[in-house]
Amino acid sequence: MLEVLSDPGGFFEEKIKEEIDLKPPYAVIGIVTLLTLINAFILMRELMENLLSDVPTIVQLIVITLGLMVTMASGMIVWLMISGLFYVFSWFLAGQGKFTRVLEFVAYGFLPFIFSSAISMVLMISMCSFSDFAMNDPQTIEKAMLKSPYMIVSNAISIILALWSANIWVFAMIHSRSLSIKNAMITVGIPIGLYLIYMLYTLYQAIGQP
Repeated sequence: MLEVLSDPGGFFEEKIKEEIDLKPPYAVIGIVTLLTLINAFILMRELMENLLSDVPTIVQLIVITLGLMVTMASGMIVWLMISGLFYVFSWFLAGQGKFTRVLEFVAYGFLPFIFSSAISMVLMISMCSFSDFAMNDPQTIEKAMLKSPYMIVSNAISIILALWSANIWVFAMIHSRSLSIKNAMITVGIPIGLYLIYMLYTLYQAIGQP
């Protein structure tokens, strides 16, 4: 499986000859979701301590539980959404192939997100340990977190690894939808390009504004 990180073209070229197998993709998405849950828990616990310190513990637990449930569902939703977008865009470019094959191949593109989520977890723990967010205004806390050096580094790493994922997805679409390199780049470039613009804007807001 890890071959896809260094040689996505060769990996998918061999994978397309095999029957569709969603077990490894489920494992990849599961790991990404787990790491995202941990990050969300760390962040929500920090926010609860500052914003809802006077609220009963049971209420805090309910809020955290609901937030984690939404986060847990988001991993599967993002996988389906990205696969769906790639499938639709490739359809306009005369792509051919099953949606389940697209689902399978797109999941492998989330492998770099395992690295970015793990790094983000370490940075999140560091930020919460060494930064003071003793504030009562949600907007003030959000602004302070976005401008934290830990969060800036985390966002920068996420952008770099998103480009890695995009490279994998280009080859995934070439083989799963029988696209040319140009059409695969268009298919992947539209949604990922919009995501990168948003991430770069967020990074600019954190670095550029006082």
